[in-house]
Amino acid sequence: MNVVLCDDDAVFMSELENKLSKYKCNIYKFKTAEGLFRSNTVFDIAFLDIELENNITGFQLVKILRERNKKCIIAFFTNHAQYAVKGYDYAAFRYILKNEPNKLINRRIHDVFVEYYRRHKTFTGSYCGLSFKVELNDIFYISSKSHILTIHTSKGDFEIYKQLKELEQELAPFGFLRCHRKYMVNMRNISIMRSDYCFVLENSSRTEVPIGITYKDEAEKAYLSYVSEED
Repeated sequence: MNVVLCDDDAVFMSELENKLSKYKCNIYKFKTAEGLFRSNTVFDIAFLDIELENNITGFQLVKILRERNKKCIIAFFTNHAQYAVKGYDYAAFRYILKNEPNKLINRRIHDVFVEYYRRHKTFTGSYCGLSFKVELNDIFYISSKSHILTIHTSKGDFEIYKQLKELEQELAPFGFLRCHRKYMVNMRNISIMRSDYCFVLENSSRTEVPIGITYKDEAEKAYLSYVSEED
């Protein structure tokens, strides 16, 4: 995994590098946009200062990064909150204020790496001689019936012989929520949570996934927390 830092504040960039040292990644540092432009490295994650020298902004770096890797995850750093709205116009995953408490900065950095693993993690399985592999982002929800799990995805439905509890432990770190004795949902693909305790998904059929009575309090808390983090 290649991670690039671009910031003309050497002190802040050094602090950021220390924060990233616990993650398994190759770190590349540039004080200027020109240095990054000259690099031929393909980056998976980019932490960019919005305000750089020579009237160049971090926004201008996004195009070249995405040309090399359209899945590059962008996180913007800045001292000024007014840039936040514009930052999301460039499909930035996170917008981080430099003067935020270290605890918040570390959390947002962690979110970036979780998102990277989420986008690249695949789920594999087999049942009755048929094997499949799907990306986590393509999974809408998972249902259980008679010890058979059905993985409902944008590529179709796949079955696997496994208990939902096992899958819950495996997928919970990647935004999957157990919301019913027989259902688990990918929070990334939820459109709304209805007042009658039902998740409506962002798929063509607007699938409704029920929320069990014993799960509703935790499900609501987890979903609201997830939505607030995405914002």
